[in-house]
Amino acid sequence: MLTQYLQKARLWSALQQGLVLALVALVFYLLAHNASANLDALNIASGFGFLSQRAGYDISFRLIDYTPDDTYLRAYVVGLLNTLLVSVLSIVLATLTGAALGLARVSENWLINRLSGACIEFLRNVPLVVHVVWWYGLALALPGIKQSIPLFGVAWLNNSGLMLPWPKDGALMGWGLLLMAVGMLAAYVSCRVREAKAPWRGFSSRRWPWLLAGAVLLPLLAYLFSGAHWQWEVPVQKGFGFKGGIVLVPELLALCLALSFYSASYIAETVRGAIESVNRGQYEAARALGFERGSTMRQLIVPQAVYPMIPQVTNTYLNIVKNSSLGVVIGFMELVSSTGGTTLNQTGQAIECIVLVMGTYCVISLLISVLMNIYNHRIGQRGH
Repeated sequence: MLTQYLQKARLWSALQQGLVLALVALVFYLLAHNASANLDALNIASGFGFLSQRAGYDISFRLIDYTPDDTYLRAYVVGLLNTLLVSVLSIVLATLTGAALGLARVSENWLINRLSGACIEFLRNVPLVVHVVWWYGLALALPGIKQSIPLFGVAWLNNSGLMLPWPKDGALMGWGLLLMAVGMLAAYVSCRVREAKAPWRGFSSRRWPWLLAGAVLLPLLAYLFSGAHWQWEVPVQKGFGFKGGIVLVPELLALCLALSFYSASYIAETVRGAIESVNRGQYEAARALGFERGSTMRQLIVPQAVYPMIPQVTNTYLNIVKNSSLGVVIGFMELVSSTGGTTLNQTGQAIECIVLVMGTYCVISLLISVLMNIYNHRIGQRGH
């Protein structure tokens, strides 16, 4: 009797889900049909054929070669890479800054606790657009090229951006990054196999040296045995500018710093809340066993706090990716500015451009969510 009831419940649930899916598909079909009819009435060609046409506009900062004579598809790729660059840099910096502020927020030192709290409240209560404009104004207020600020003798900072050394052969840089990723992956797998035979003891403090060794040794061995010649271009001031190296434009720096510090305030609160959610009995037990506070936080409290903080940190990462579109405020050509802005205005293909931008952001967000969920699942399994 119970089995028959469960089978009927599952059948009814499947029918309901199928009905909802059919209704959603019908709505999308009607919208697409209506849009196609309106475009035909206005004699506007639909489709993505415009991507093969000449773009005709320039993008000041780009990671790959690009000229106005390239296609709209090439402009889309340049904008996508700029978005990914800003997002990755901001996520890394926001994570490090947010973790530091969060740990300082739960410090027993009164001054550090209050200063970090004031910093967090200030950063997250100021609108992100104001952050972007403020950092951009600060970047433009830097000294001119003639009065550039030297950094360790190999980099320069001025109101034109940050000049950094860069390999003469860009292909070697790409291969080097690939080998670093492969080396870290191999070291991670090796650590996982070794740790699978031992009980979990929180964060493994011995894992990061292996990851660092894998990231350094594999590219170094490949460089020594391949006979490749790695030469760096150091920025040198010539005339009214700099020659050699790579320039991180003020728009990129301002957007990265704004996204990083604004998002770090939310990550800091997430870290603080997760740490404070751990039962106070854990602190008392560690103190009774003679553990110092630093060891208690590192080996006992933080490992238990990681699992509940991952979902909120994931949301912050997704917001960083989506908020990178605010580069349009200061003229940084990322995905929305290029494809969703200039390309749309020049071609009139509004639906296609918006669908392309929305689809790209959706794919990036889903990838981040999947990776963070996998990590969260593994952390949960270790905790149990």
